[in-house]
Amino acid sequence: VSIGQDGFGFNISPSGETTKKPQTLRVQIHDNVEIGANCTVDRGSWRDTVIGENTKIDNMVHIAHNVQIGKGVLIAAQTGIAGSCSISDRVLIGGQVGIAQHLKVGARAKIAARSAVINDVDEGQAVGGSPAVPIR
Repeated sequence: VSIGQDGFGFNISPSGETTKKPQTLRVQIHDNVEIGANCTVDRGSWRDTVIGENTKIDNMVHIAHNVQIGKGVLIAAQTGIAGSCSISDRVLIGGQVGIAQHLKVGARAKIAARSAVINDVDEGQAVGGSPAVPIR
């Protein structure tokens, strides 16, 4: 597991030159969190990256800079959560899910395996597919 490295953040000038955006904040990992093998958790740039109490993370999951994960969240293998997302309490995320940057996932939401989440997910909503849409 790699925790606290720079996130993937760059400033791009009008001429196309890139410079590294500073990633100087922290990763907070609360009590009873489990993080599987080969996971990466980037440190924050404008807010700390946070993994809430009792959250369980399977192998090969990437959590980008500034991500906030609530309490009791379950994340299956090969999931990628892009920068600055907010995942509320007791969310279930299936394997190989991709969640685009700056999205919010409401409490007790369920995301089916291999979904591509490109919009916010409401509290208690179940979504699946690519792009992810509401399912029963």
